[in-house]
Amino acid sequence: MVRSMSGYGKGEARSGGGAVTAEVRTVNHRYIDFSIRLPRPLNGYEKELEKIVRGSVKRGHVYVTIAFDKSVETGSVEINKDLLIRTYRMLNDFAIEEGIPGRVDIGTLLSLPDVLTNGFDEALPESLWARVREALGIALDRCVEMRSNEGEELARDIMRRLAVLDKGVSRIEKRAPMALKRALARAKDRLRQLMEGSKIDENRWLMEAALTAERTDFSEELVRIRSHLMQFRTVIEKGDEVSKSLTFLLQEIHREATTMANKATDASIIRECLSLKEGVEKIREQVQNLE
Repeated sequence: MVRSMSGYGKGEARSGGGAVTAEVRTVNHRYIDFSIRLPRPLNGYEKELEKIVRGSVKRGHVYVTIAFDKSVETGSVEINKDLLIRTYRMLNDFAIEEGIPGRVDIGTLLSLPDVLTNGFDEALPESLWARVREALGIALDRCVEMRSNEGEELARDIMRRLAVLDKGVSRIEKRAPMALKRALARAKDRLRQLMEGSKIDENRWLMEAALTAERTDFSEELVRIRSHLMQFRTVIEKGDEVSKSLTFLLQEIHREATTMANKATDASIIRECLSLKEGVEKIREQVQNLE
């Protein structure tokens, strides 16, 4: 199964009287990268969360947000008395020095950051960490499900586009023999003109025919394109991490189509080669969305 790099999932786990919520959002990225937002009690747990995510997501930019409901039991609340006293005195002294009327009240002080703490030591309570893992697991499962569903849809679209390339290659294969005959006929006409009506030397003509065939023959390119298309299907059917392999195969198909266009002398074949290259670029855009 192939997966898209775009997905979203949300999970929730109850803890005490409240809830722990986890959200996971993924978008395209060349490798795997993380942006993690955590409540204060989870500071320092980023690597643990990354490890959990890596078990489900192999590629993409991953945004993880963990939030606690206010009623979640996250430890005893304590007042940072030292900070409160220092702040109170500094604000009062500043007001007196600057002649600012009014007094600092408790409401103002309690609104300052870090005045109230949750009383955690270095370790997060195991019961709460278990709820975090549970919520994150649910969010990851839903995100991966969305990535899988979108990946399958992308794969179907890519396979339809690949069938168009197949038909283009078939048309080139069908026209190639006649195109070579016309190229040889043109070469013979040029040689006859150069000879100014004289009888064409057979050995010279054979040499000219061989050179023309060598310059205009792209049978090897067709064989390689067929091989690349077959490998492309195999990679899609195998699934898992496919983007890098598919991108490489598309580059090779594009290169072979360019070579064919340079060798071809038939206008219809050149147009087909250009269509192949355009088709490859459209598929490449879709492949860039896959994991």
